[in-house]
Amino acid sequence: MEKRSIVRSAVWMGVLGLIGMSLAMVDAQPSFANCGGHCQVMKRCADLVKEKGTKHAEFRAEYNKCMTDPANYK
Repeated sequence: MEKRSIVRSAVWMGVLGLIGMSLAMVDAQPSFANCGGHCQVMKRCADLVKEKGTKHAEFRAEYNKCMTDPANYK
């Protein structure tokens, strides 16, 4: 009889835990879905810097310059 109540309590705790986790996951935003436009800007800057033909050492400096103001980067 006592063993049955322990199992029943464990099952209820598991169910409550799953409900709690589902509520927490509903509130969280997925990190892979939408990066707020930042990912598109990163790709655009990388493409623009590659078009310039910059090499390894200059690439990072040009990329950072583009990331500070992507609309006016030339």
